[in-house]
Amino acid sequence: MAARKKASMKTVGIVVRPNSRGAVQRARRAAEWLGKRGVTVLAHRDWAGRTPRHEVVDRKTMMRRADLVIVLGGDGSLLGVARLSGPRPVPVVGIHHGDFGFLTDAAGGDLFETLKKVLSDDCLVQQRTMLEVKVRRGGRVLSRAQALNDVVVARGSLSRMLTLEVSIDDEFLSEYLGDGLIVATPTGSTAYSLSAGGPVVEPTMNAMVVTPISPHTLSSRPVVVPDKSTVSICATTDCDDAALTVDGQESFPLEPDDVVEITKSRNRAAIMSVSTEGFFGILRRKLHWGVRGDGDSRRRG
Repeated sequence: MAARKKASMKTVGIVVRPNSRGAVQRARRAAEWLGKRGVTVLAHRDWAGRTPRHEVVDRKTMMRRADLVIVLGGDGSLLGVARLSGPRPVPVVGIHHGDFGFLTDAAGGDLFETLKKVLSDDCLVQQRTMLEVKVRRGGRVLSRAQALNDVVVARGSLSRMLTLEVSIDDEFLSEYLGDGLIVATPTGSTAYSLSAGGPVVEPTMNAMVVTPISPHTLSSRPVVVPDKSTVSICATTDCDDAALTVDGQESFPLEPDDVVEITKSRNRAAIMSVSTEGFFGILRRKLHWGVRGDGDSRRRG
C-alpha cells in the first residue's frame, strides 16, 4: 500500500552510515539547507560533531519526534532506523551512500534536488510489514525485538549442524537439519532469504517466507505462509551453539529448548521513494533479474 506524502515536514531527522566521512559532510550540508527553509533538524551523534548546531537525539527518540527521517547510507543504515518504527509510522527515505542499495533508491546525485523532492508532495510512501520476535525460555519471555527484513536462527561459532523444530500456528511443519533458518518479510525476501534460495515476494504482499539455510536434505524447501501466522522455532536439545539475529543487527544467544516465536508486528515501516521506478525495475537493474548471458534483459511483445 503506497500513498503520496503531503509536504508537512516540520521536523526532520538525519542519520548517516557509520564511519563515512563523505556521508557526514553531506549530512551537514543537508541540515544547513533544511534549516534555511525553517525545518527543525534532529541530529544523530554520528555526524553532529563536538559542538552540534542541532539537537542531538538517539534513533528511537528521532523516530518518535520526526515527521521524516533521512538516511545517508546503504540498506543496513536504513534498516537500523526503519525497524524502530512505532505506532506512528514515520517515513524514512534512503539516499544511497553505501556499497549496495536496494531499499535506498535515491541515488546520491544532486543532494539538494533530492531534498526538494523529499519535501514535496510528489513522493510515494509505502507501508511495509514488520515482524515481532520473542524468545521464550521455560515459558518466560527473555527478549523482544522487531524486524523489517528477517529473523534468523543459525549456528554460532562452531561449524556443526543445527536441528530446529518448526511449527506454524501450533501445527508441526518440519524438523530442519542444517545451518539454520530464516523467516523473512516480503521486504526481506530480496536479502538473506534470496541468497539462501528463497523466493522473491512483492513487498506489499501479506506473507512471510520460511527459508532453510544449507539444509541437509534436498526435500527441505522454502515455504510461504500468511503473515497472520505464528512461526515457532524450537532449538532442540542438541543445539548448544545457536543464536538469534534480527535484521543482521541484533543478536541473542539461544539455549537448548528455547523457542523463537515470530508474528506480524502491529507496527509498520513507512519507506519513502523519490524514484518513479517500480519494484520490478529495481529487480532488473540492481539484481540483474532476467539478464541473459550477454547482459541483455528483453521484453516480449
